[in-house]
Parts: sequence; C-alpha cells; structure tokens
Amino acid sequence: MCLKMTDKIKIVLDTNVLISSIFWRGAPYKVMKRGFEGEYLIISSSEILDEVIDKLRNKFNIPENTIHDVIRILMAFSFVVEPTRKIDAVKDDPDDNKIIECATCCNADYIVSGDGHLLDLEKYKSIRIVKPRDMLEILKKT
Repeated sequence: MCLKMTDKIKIVLDTNVLISSIFWRGAPYKVMKRGFEGEYLIISSSEILDEVIDKLRNKFNIPENTIHDVIRILMAFSFVVEPTRKIDAVKDDPDDNKIIECATCCNADYIVSGDGHLLDLEKYKSIRIVKPRDMLEILKKT
C-alpha cells in the first residue's frame, strides 16, 4: 500500500535516527517529535522496526516490555509499509537497502539518517538523503 495522495512530506527515519531519538534529545529527537506532532508523515517498515527491536535488545539491553512499548508508540505514529521490491543501491552495506526500499515503496520525499553509507548517496531517484539537523532546517522552510 502506498501513500500517493497526500500533501504532507513523507520521511523514512533510519534505525540510527529512531534509536537516537529514544535515548537523546538532539536533532534526531526533534525530527521525530515533529513527526509525532503531525508535521510530516513518518514512514517505516517491519524490517526497520525489527532492526530497532534487535538494537534495543542486543546493543542496549532494554527490557522486553519497554521494547514492546517503544514499538507500539512507533507504530502508532508511523505509516508502516511492506516493500515488495528489492533494491541494491548501497553496495558497501547492503543491509541499508531496506531503508531505500521503504522510501521507494511510498515515494518518500526524504530519508533521514546518520549512516555514512546512505548519506554518501545524497539522493536515490527523487528521494533526498539528509542528516537530522539538515531535516530540521528543511522543515523550518515548509
């Protein structure tokens, strides 16, 4: 299912931005907050959410009930898609392709990431790939 008819900006938040927004109050948090407030549409996928779960569980040792609460909140404020097309755009880190697949599925406007492999692309088709701080500047102008 895709979101073709909307006047809101559609943004895919990379896993590192999602995780950072949970633990710290910097630019990733501010970007996420603006999405929660409805300023733009947060687009995600089950693959991205699974990676968030994995990182919270195995890297940060977050308790399972807290992980479930975080995922429920993310799902409540996100449009979750299931990309059907595989993309091989990130040669140096193929795991990052899930972010591009999600963004492509719903013709997102932006990918917000702190990942150098994605940021090095700068753009995939018409989807701009930007840092959280840059996204805040873009949102100020809209």
